[in-house]
Amino acid sequence: MTLSWDLFVLLFTGIIVVYSILLGRNRIVGILINIYISLAVTLVVGDAVYNLVSNFTIISNRFSVTEFAVKTIFLVTVTALLSIKSEIAGLDSGGSVSKIQAGIYGFLTSGFILSTIFSFMADSQIIALDSNFVNLIVSFYMVLVVAPILFMIGTAFTKKF
Repeated sequence: MTLSWDLFVLLFTGIIVVYSILLGRNRIVGILINIYISLAVTLVVGDAVYNLVSNFTIISNRFSVTEFAVKTIFLVTVTALLSIKSEIAGLDSGGSVSKIQAGIYGFLTSGFILSTIFSFMADSQIIALDSNFVNLIVSFYMVLVVAPILFMIGTAFTKKF
């Protein structure tokens, strides 16, 4: 088996699912909300950040500055800062249903993260990757963005009052 983007997608998804189960449902929901906030911020100011970074000669002389790289790093940085400093997530019950939901959230979060990052790439870059999984993720971008929200709404009805 050769290393490919398909393998990367599978490994990334597996790691996120296991990490989500270890974190618990409430914590992964908090992180997912932070990713949505980061996406909104990146979509609004991503072009301005790219223009700033690409015109900053100390960076642009040493590194190849692409819009994809700048927006991806910005998204990850904002998500990390929000997740570290956020108080959105509470304590998790740790029950088996909670662990199953955390695994599902992990899978949905992985799809959301990958589809968002691939959306920053030009079509020609995506085609050059020559990956069936990447093409599948890109073609279901809207579903992968909306699915975690629908799952949050659905699981909200399963909570005991």
